[in-house]
Amino acid sequence: MSMTKTVRDMLGAAAVALMTTLPGAALAQVQTQDDIAAHVSAAEPAKQSFIKDQPILGWTLTGDDMAALPDVIRENLGGVDGTGYDAAYLAENKGSIVALQMTGSGPDFYIIGLPTFRDSYVAVPLDEVAEKNGRLVERLEMVPELAAMFDARDPSLVGALKSVPVEMIAMSDAGYDIAQEVTIQAPWGTQTKPAGQEAFLVYDTGESQYYMVNSGPDGLPLSYVPAE
Repeated sequence: MSMTKTVRDMLGAAAVALMTTLPGAALAQVQTQDDIAAHVSAAEPAKQSFIKDQPILGWTLTGDDMAALPDVIRENLGGVDGTGYDAAYLAENKGSIVALQMTGSGPDFYIIGLPTFRDSYVAVPLDEVAEKNGRLVERLEMVPELAAMFDARDPSLVGALKSVPVEMIAMSDAGYDIAQEVTIQAPWGTQTKPAGQEAFLVYDTGESQYYMVNSGPDGLPLSYVPAE
């Protein structure tokens, strides 16, 4: 005998509930900005202040044509947190940069919003990047094409240092389970926190939205240290 519709519905609801509580399972739905704001409002988490203590490497954005970016940058753009970018977002942020960061496992490339880049970063010479961020330069060897561009001092490459502290909220302090994968809406698309890993929320006043910064092996936001 087949199950009744009511029984099927009850079993389906139970399965969804189980998926949202199992360790390592993904949160059932993408967290909208309203969802995030509700979590923050309910939890009233403490804010932590972080700052970048080393200059980063960037690629200057000069237009809205994704195909104009070097293949090695385009193919790795947004890879760490699953972010997708489109031509409209590139156009909005013309004059900013693609941040060319490297984790221990490979590229972490993302676009810095123009208001943030304009207000929070200062330009530094590429030689200063080499001097003060030797680990980044060493890791460029994981992407030989990019290492060659840096060695040749490609004019589209720039050094940049974030000069102001950034307030962040640990997602676990806002009520999100570290054990779960969580995907959020961000100003440029979606971002994903892997299961079993902390991440941090930053409120972008220019966009009036939150975005995510994933953590590194030390549990701190990638490429940040606590501000003194």
